[in-house]
Amino acid sequence: MIAATNGRNRLRSLARVASRNVPRLGAAMLLALLVATSQVGAQATTADRQTRRQGMRAMPGWILIGFVKDELGNPIEGAEIIIGSEATRATTDSDGRFRIAGISFGLNYVGARRIGYLPTVDLVRLSSSDTLQFTLDHIGQKMDTVKVKARAEAAWERDVRRYAFATENARYGGILTDRDIAELAPLVTSDLLRSRNGFNVIGSGALARVVGSRARCSPTVFLDGQPLVGFNINDIIPSTIKLMVTYPSFSSLPVALQTTRGDPSCGVIVNLSQ
Repeated sequence: MIAATNGRNRLRSLARVASRNVPRLGAAMLLALLVATSQVGAQATTADRQTRRQGMRAMPGWILIGFVKDELGNPIEGAEIIIGSEATRATTDSDGRFRIAGISFGLNYVGARRIGYLPTVDLVRLSSSDTLQFTLDHIGQKMDTVKVKARAEAAWERDVRRYAFATENARYGGILTDRDIAELAPLVTSDLLRSRNGFNVIGSGALARVVGSRARCSPTVFLDGQPLVGFNINDIIPSTIKLMVTYPSFSSLPVALQTTRGDPSCGVIVNLSQ
C-alpha cells in the first residue's frame, strides 16, 4: 500500500498490497533511516539495482485509474487530478473515479484538489499496476476557514514546485524514496549508502563516514537545494528525508545542481526533506 499525507489528507495506492505494504507518509528536497548495518547493506544492494535510472517511461496502453473520496468515504465529483511534470489533468466523475491514459511510470508527483476541500499532493513511484485513492478533508467544518484554505493552498504550491524540481533532477541518479527508506529502516543515514553505486561507508553508527568510491573523498551533500560541502550525512535524521538521489560524479549531475564548492570526483548526495 502506498500512503501519503499532506496535513490530514491521505493518498493511498491500493494496488500491489501484498508486495508493497508500506506505512503512511508526510510531505516536504531529498532522505534516510537503519536497523542493522549488515542487513541494511544487503537490502540497499537490492534497492540500488531497482532504482538505477528511474527516468519516467511512457506507457501508451496504460490507463491509470483512481478514486477521490472525502473523510467519510463519500465520492467527490469534479476533483482535479494532476500527474506531475506532464501537466496531466483529469476530473473525477459522480462516483469519484478518474481515468488517465498514457501516463509515464516512475518517480512523479500526484495530487488532487477540489473547491471546499484541503488539497493533497505527494511524491510517489508509479507503476503500471497502481490504482490511486485520494482522501480529501472538508474545509467548511474548520474554524478560521479562510486562513486554513490559504495555508493549504500555499503548502500545495510549495510542494508542487519542490516535487517538480526533484523529479526533473532525479532522472539519472540512484533513487531512494521515503517508502524505500522506511522499508530499509536504517539507524543512521549513512547506512542507506552502503552498497550504493559510487559510494563507500567507513565505520558504523553515527561516527560512520561516507566517501566517494573513486577519489575516497567526502561527497557534496545537498539539503533542500543548498550545497553543504564537508557535511556529515548522519546529521540528517533518516525519517526526515522525503527523497534521496545519489550521483557518483558530477558527470551525471543535472546542471541545476552543479556547484564549484565541491570536488566533482567525490560524488553528490541530494536530499529532499519531508
